Parts: sequence; C-alpha cells; structure tokens
Amino acid sequence: MANLTINTTQNIKIEFKTASLGERMLASILDVIFKGLYLILAFYMVDRSGVMRALDDEWSKMALAVIVAFPALFYSLFFEVTLQGATPGKKIMKIKVIKIDGYEATLIDFATRWVMRLVDFWIASAAAGLITIVCTDKSQRLGDIVAGTAVISVKERMLLSATIFQEVEQEYTPLFSQVLSLTDKDVYIIKDALTQFRATRDQALLQKLVDKLKSVMGIGDLKSLSNQEFIETVLKDYNYLTAKI
Repeated sequence: MANLTINTTQNIKIEFKTASLGERMLASILDVIFKGLYLILAFYMVDRSGVMRALDDEWSKMALAVIVAFPALFYSLFFEVTLQGATPGKKIMKIKVIKIDGYEATLIDFATRWVMRLVDFWIASAAAGLITIVCTDKSQRLGDIVAGTAVISVKERMLLSATIFQEVEQEYTPLFSQVLSLTDKDVYIIKDALTQFRATRDQALLQKLVDKLKSVMGIGDLKSLSNQEFIETVLKDYNYLTAKI
C-alpha cells in the first residue's frame, strides 16, 4: 500500500495508507453480493404479490423490472454519499473514498466516480480500472483521477474520541477556554500535526498550525509559551474542559 499525503484546508499534512487492490476487490465482491441479495428478495416479493402477472404487455413488465432494479443501479452512489465515502462492502473492509485535496467529497465527486465505472469496470472487462489502480502512485482508478479522489484504508484510524483522548490531572488549570470553539475533528488534526512535528521538527508546519489556531480561537497572547507548548496546552485544555461538559 502506498502512502497518501493530504494537505488539508487547515494547511496541515495528514498521511493515509491507500487501500490495497485486494481490499478494493473484496469490497466490490461484497457489494455485488449485497446487490444480488436485494434483487433476489425484491423480485421474489414482486412475484409473490402477483403484480408482474397482472400486467398485460411486455413493455409494462419491463418497466416494472427496471423500477425494481433501480436501487441496485445506484447502490454505490447512494451509499458513498450517505456513508461519507463508503459502501457496505467498503465498511466491512474498512476502506473509504476521500478527496486528495483535503476538502470533503461532494455529490458531484461521488457521481463522477459512479459514472466513470462504465469505463473502469464495464468496458474491457474491468481492465482499465485494474491497470490504473496498479500503475498510479495513489492507487486511483480513472474515476478517482477525474474526481480527484482516492480510496484509503481506515483500519488504523480509531474513533476520534479515542484518538484525541489524553489523561489530564484533576487539579489542572486550563489556560485557553477558547478551545471549546474547536471540534473533535479539529483536535484530531491538531494532535496528528503535533505528532508529525515531533517526528520531523518541521517548524514551518508548526507555525502554520499555531497561526491558524490563534485566528480560529481569537487568541493574541500565547502567555509566554513556545509554539509546541501552546499546541500541547490546547490539547490538554480541550480534553480537560470537554470532560467537564
């Protein structure tokens, strides 16, 4: 699996592992099974109801069959939009679709991937999709390239609440009550960036993070703290104050 580095809208770099070809294929197989089960159940219910037999002409029967099969046609698009980049198969395999520019994937992005499935998987018996996944550095199929997306593994990503948690002593006194304007997602990004800074000592990255936090939280004075101490204090303050809510 290749590493995918994303520069988020907060100018913070986060590294993900792209989903392997095997994971994507297994997710697709599971989704095909789920669609097949739906079609079997749906047509069984239609048959049991007698609606199909009550229709007089073949065109009406074909129209009813198309209506019944309609949800299976839009299966991938529907679930990727509602499950934020995942389908039931992807959920099971713990992979999902994300934008590579750090923004949230939109309906248009998911629709683009869905339309491009015609090229990736139905034309040339899936050869186009498989070849581009194997050959591109971000493991993207043509639909991903056009939509600006990638499929990543989330197996190593725990729930945000567990990821951002850290022990804070009971007698701790928070310095920045403004941290309550942040979300769990914001704090996850902050903690991830701090971890990267400790590994790389990238001062420019740390300064961007500090500047962004000062702007978002409306802070002018860092209370004589260094940039690293400020970030560490923000994390402690957030854990302490949110635990009291």
